[in-house]
Amino acid sequence: MISSSFINKNSHSLREGGFSLIEVLVGLILSGLLMSMVAMVLGQSITNNEVVRSNVGLSSRMFTLRRILHRDLQNRVIGGILEMREDGFKLVTSNNSLEDGAVPVNVFWDLSGNMIRRHEDSDKLSYASSFQLMRGVSSWTLEILDGRDGTWISALQLENRPLNLDSVIKAIRLNLVFEDGQRTLIVERIPYAFE
Repeated sequence: MISSSFINKNSHSLREGGFSLIEVLVGLILSGLLMSMVAMVLGQSITNNEVVRSNVGLSSRMFTLRRILHRDLQNRVIGGILEMREDGFKLVTSNNSLEDGAVPVNVFWDLSGNMIRRHEDSDKLSYASSFQLMRGVSSWTLEILDGRDGTWISALQLENRPLNLDSVIKAIRLNLVFEDGQRTLIVERIPYAFE
């Protein structure tokens, strides 16, 4: 016959050697929860990183666009055209890729086809250059600040004015809407508005 102290001793030593099934299941559940939380944090971190990269890229392209538009308008040739069209606008400026400040060129800002492109050319020099500044533009509007009465009017209203109502354009306001829903408003003063 086996003594009860021997049975108690052996069952106690068996218990010290391993885990029960319930303990193992609880451990697996807790480690699964921990891994899912880590995966969620990493996934959110990756998503945030991509959003920041996208915004930084957009900011960089917007900075370039604003800088070139500003230079075009600030170097506008006095008495040169500023023509509004349904797909963009044209002007004569001395800001060009060939030789900045020395050669007047015709510049066309093309805002069609979900892109913003800038074309420049000079018949006198047999020169043309074109480059794309931005993609993903879903819509745009262009407004003009009329210097005579100090109001913003659309480019279409400016074109449809009677010939006896001349306008002095003091500034332009370009509203861009992107495919991801972001909006940007660019306002640029046009110098020599007294012409």
